[in-house]
Amino acid sequence: MSESSVCLSFPAKAEYLLLARLVVAGALRRLAFEEPEIADLKLAVTEACGNAVRHAYVGRAPGCVDLELVPCPDRLEVVVSDTGAGIRLPLPERPPAPSEAGGMGLGIIRSVVDEVEITRGPGGRGTIVHMIKLSPPRAGSDGRDKTDRSRV
Repeated sequence: MSESSVCLSFPAKAEYLLLARLVVAGALRRLAFEEPEIADLKLAVTEACGNAVRHAYVGRAPGCVDLELVPCPDRLEVVVSDTGAGIRLPLPERPPAPSEAGGMGLGIIRSVVDEVEITRGPGGRGTIVHMIKLSPPRAGSDGRDKTDRSRV
């Protein structure tokens, strides 16, 4: 974790999802992301955290959801994790059709971030959703993009 990382750990309960959204919005405004990107990332984080709230601790003792935002020069890395039952891997190539019960979360996440990786936690416990959103281009005084994307 870097000095500029933002971390939040909260009970896996739906009433705390708003807190996660507020943390994301506050952090991203400091990082030169514009409102459309902030809205996209709030949606992606809400979906990832919501999946943990909904699925991670079913039939077991309540646990926590951890959120970490790691700003890098060319991107923002977002990690949502839990220590619950864990997602069944590998994920199907074609996600199931959405229903009234849900099923759209991972598709939404994939559509609004630049990269997403979903893995099991240490020892096969829990789920880790690692998302990357590239930083918006920054224009210099000459109007050219000054974003360093050499590490992308």
